[in-house]
Formats: sequence, structure tokens, C-alpha cells
Amino acid sequence: MHRINRSKKLKPGYREISLVLVFQALQRVSPYIASLMAYLLWFHPGRRATHVLPAFTPAGSHSMNIKVNNKEVCVCSAGSGPSVLLVHGWGSSGRQMANIGRQLLQQGYRITWFDAPAHGESSGWQSNLYEISETLLAIQQQQGDFYAVVAHSFGVPCSFYAIRHGLNVEKVVAIASPATISGMIDKFCSMIRANQATHDHLTKRISRFVREADITHIDTAFMAQTIELPCLLIHDKHDRMVKFDDARIIQQNLQHSHLIQTEHLGHNRILQDDNTIKLCIDFIRDTENMKKAS
Repeated sequence: MHRINRSKKLKPGYREISLVLVFQALQRVSPYIASLMAYLLWFHPGRRATHVLPAFTPAGSHSMNIKVNNKEVCVCSAGSGPSVLLVHGWGSSGRQMANIGRQLLQQGYRITWFDAPAHGESSGWQSNLYEISETLLAIQQQQGDFYAVVAHSFGVPCSFYAIRHGLNVEKVVAIASPATISGMIDKFCSMIRANQATHDHLTKRISRFVREADITHIDTAFMAQTIELPCLLIHDKHDRMVKFDDARIIQQNLQHSHLIQTEHLGHNRILQDDNTIKLCIDFIRDTENMKKAS
């Protein structure tokens, strides 16, 4: 077993601490009004995590901006061969997928990565599943169909939604994906220390925002029921952000999938792990060899 280099945890800054303190004071006065503040924050990914990610500028890469809902979205690509779209998670940027991207380039693939609206170098203060899915479709319109998509965390439900609405790919790699919106709301409320009343008001607000008749219809697990593509699920047993059980729930709803459990990599370090990256590339190259690879 190889040794894992544990990265330092980001400590909350004064801005984050101040927001929590304001939220706590507001919540004591009115959970309903506090839920409005929580609702605004729900759609705000923040950019703090972007600054700790190293630059990713492989040889021959080029970037451009595309418009999505009047926001400038930074899109980059490099390499030649079958195209793979890399989709980062909430609050991060395309640079989060750099290690996977480098290995794909070495294996003869063309890669495309981007900063979602309100993330990284792209403009905007807020975004959501619909807008990020629209971004994937806009990138496809500009660059053509992709052979595979590799998505992390919230990037997975965004990718599933895009696939259901016209994103043409042949294979999907889903890493550390949440299974349900309700689970994401629970995690978010835990992070901001919302009480049950605020939690309930927030859920109602998000439900009214959702375009579908039922909020569960944008659950990754629900959308998985109509995903007929070969899917590789990779999830860490010790992921504290998204529990491993979420991966099992998603797999139960997929028609063609294989689930791999990693250990001691957590939610983000899993993207830096050489074995995880090898599994992704093996799957993209040959789905039938997955059992041998794992």
C-alpha cells in the first residue's frame, strides 16, 4: 500500500466566519428570513478554493471564452485524438482536473476543461445545475461531440442532466458524486449550522426554483435511471463530504456501471491519486477490461 500525502485543510477565512455569525444571529430572529440568506448562498460557489490550485497550461493548449447566460465562461483544450470533457466540482475550477488531464494527454486524447459560471476565471457570482449543464451543451456546440466525460462531485449531476438534454458522449466517469439534492441540502445546512426550521424553509425555496415537477427529478440517482451509457463510479470509503453510500444508490439506478471503492483519499485527493487516474483511463480506453484493472 502506497503512502498518501495528506494535503493541508483550508481554514475558514474571516469572510466565511463573518457570514456564519451573521447567519446565526439572523436565524435566531427569523428562520424564514435566514433561509433567504441561505438560499442566496446556496447558489454562490465562491472562488477561494481556486487560488490553491496550481496553473494548468499543457503544451499546445489554447483557451477561449464563450457566452452562457451573459456570463463569460473560460474554456481550454489541448491535445488530439478522441475528445474527453473534464467537469470540475462545485466551488472549484477546471484546474482541479489537471492530473487526470495530463495523463489523458499522454495517452493520446484531446481534453477540454473549463471554469463553470461563477467559478475560477469565468464571470458571475451565482450559478446552478441548469446553467452548468447549459455550459456543457454550449461547449459541445462549439467543439463537437465528446467520446467521454470525466466529472467530479457536483459536476456529475450537471453532466447527467446535460446528457439527458443532448450532450453526446459514449462513456461517463463519475467521481465522488452526491446521490440526492436532499443530501446536498442536509450537508449545506450542517456547514452553515442551520436549524430545522431554516432547513425546511430553504428546502421549500429550492423546490420552487427547480424546473421539474418534483425536486427529486434532478437527483443524480433519479437521472441515472435513464442513462444507458457505460459508467464508471469511483468513490472513497472515507469521503466526508459525500458518503460512499451515495455511490451505491447511484449504481443501483444505472443500467451499465461498475463501482470502485478507494480508501483514505477523501473527496478531493482522489483526483490526484495515480491509481484512480489509471482506472479512469483504462475505462475510457476499454470498458470490458475494468474488472481486470480493478
